[in-house]
Amino acid sequence: MTNCAIMKISKLLSNDDGNFTMMAALMLPILFAAGTLAVDATNAFSMKTRLQNAADSAALATTSQLAQEKITESQAVAYAENFFNGQVADDANAFTAFSATPTVTLSKTGTGKKTVFTVKVAATGTQELTGFARFVGKETLDVTVNGTSESARDGSNPLSMMLVLDRSGSMDWASGRTTTQTVPRYCGWGWYRYRCGTTTQEVDVPKIEVLKEAVANLADHIAESDPTNEYARMGAVAYNSSTGNSDKQSISWDKSDVTDFANGLNATGGTNSEYAMKWGYEQVTGSGEINAHVSKNGSSKPSKFIVFMTDGENNVGSSSQDDYADKQTLRYCDKAKEDGTIIFSVAFQAPTRGKELLSSCASGENYYYDAESADELTKAFKDIGEEAVKLVTRLTR
Repeated sequence: MTNCAIMKISKLLSNDDGNFTMMAALMLPILFAAGTLAVDATNAFSMKTRLQNAADSAALATTSQLAQEKITESQAVAYAENFFNGQVADDANAFTAFSATPTVTLSKTGTGKKTVFTVKVAATGTQELTGFARFVGKETLDVTVNGTSESARDGSNPLSMMLVLDRSGSMDWASGRTTTQTVPRYCGWGWYRYRCGTTTQEVDVPKIEVLKEAVANLADHIAESDPTNEYARMGAVAYNSSTGNSDKQSISWDKSDVTDFANGLNATGGTNSEYAMKWGYEQVTGSGEINAHVSKNGSSKPSKFIVFMTDGENNVGSSSQDDYADKQTLRYCDKAKEDGTIIFSVAFQAPTRGKELLSSCASGENYYYDAESADELTKAFKDIGEEAVKLVTRLTR
């Protein structure tokens, strides 16, 4: 072979014109396949996450509703299915040809307040795959998830609760609720009047009486969750212009002590919540309270609560109408919260400044209640009881 021929062949072999086009043609199907598989993988992961969240949420919601007796056992399965379907309703638009059907299993152990409900929610979600996957023979993708939740009324959750109650003069005002009273009936005129049986008349119920009812309901709720008096402790302190020894009910295992204390309150005087909040804070966070639980139930970390209530605003402090008492009260509220105490606050037909103090003292907006009627006050205390005796609800999948 001549040198000229050899040079031409060498030049031809070293020429790269058109190689990009050729390589692109070879790689394009591979890149397309990789891209479609990546889309399918992303969709599969997204669908699994959404289904898992829906299953978990449905299980948790159902056990909570059962434990609170808001639904019956016969309603539980349908409740869980509807909850799950509501959670995944928007997924029909997120995935092609999406479908998911839950299977709910309900079981329980124990009886009464110690009943433990177990709800299992299993579901298989299906979506249509992209073109390349269907080209190789796979039409749909199935993802299976399971969510299991257990729930029970936590009657064995140690807690200490102190009530800080307003007994100032305005608590003797009408609450807006009325009742009927039987009174003597008199007949005759002028000086010649004589008793001739009885009659009934409608009278206003003072706010202090509504408070007594609300406290009794709260104490009964706590007592119901702790029938053996081993886990829940309650105490109370009242205030008007001041807080004396007779205004204090130390925390004890017997919740009826709080009811008796509240029933003995009289509404009189001005308003100064500073010293009551200080005493309540010291009682619920003191080492003596922890020791009481350790010796009784072995817990060194009981849940701590303060329920702070007023129908007015502080008008006694360093000077009349000064906000000194507000600042001091808020100071002890902040110290209590820093020590891990949850503060519920209840305004009962209170003026603006009173509401502002209560709102600031509360452990958050969900812990502040603005009761404008007698019924709203009793409901607020009922809700506080249910929140304090928390549901033990946990996922077990």
